[in-house]
Amino acid sequence: MKRMATISIGCVVTTIVMACTGNSAVWAGRPVGPHQHFVGLVNGSNRAPIVKVACPGPVIEGGVGAVVGGQTVTAAEARKGRGYTGPFSEIHAWFAPASGKPAPTELTISTYGTKVGIPSTITVPCGGSGQVVFSSCPYLAPCAYGWVPYTVKVEFQNIAV
Repeated sequence: MKRMATISIGCVVTTIVMACTGNSAVWAGRPVGPHQHFVGLVNGSNRAPIVKVACPGPVIEGGVGAVVGGQTVTAAEARKGRGYTGPFSEIHAWFAPASGKPAPTELTISTYGTKVGIPSTITVPCGGSGQVVFSSCPYLAPCAYGWVPYTVKVEFQNIAV
């Protein structure tokens, strides 16, 4: 009887979570595979998450600083819409570089729900907004037809002032 109650409560909680998240995140821990929809998350969110940056000293216009440790990117499988892996089985994430800047550092996500740490060697603007691109096709690679990237708008916040 106790086991049935535990299973019933688990089903109810799962149903509520799925309803509250709009059925967007499913199958955490499942490997990324071809022909799947997904959403990208920065620090657990896709709604203008804050990316903390260390920019010591006087900050100048256009200055950049290191991403503070402990921040992550991850992907969640979605039932439809949003990003699409096309024929590929990995998702790459990177901070979209400003025009004329060098190629960004790519992070690779191979399972849904697995947090990938953003290295503190990555530099981003000391303030303002930017984008993190989640794509099954690597940065500037010629890829097969069918993949759709997912972009998360982020806000950079200097914590060293």
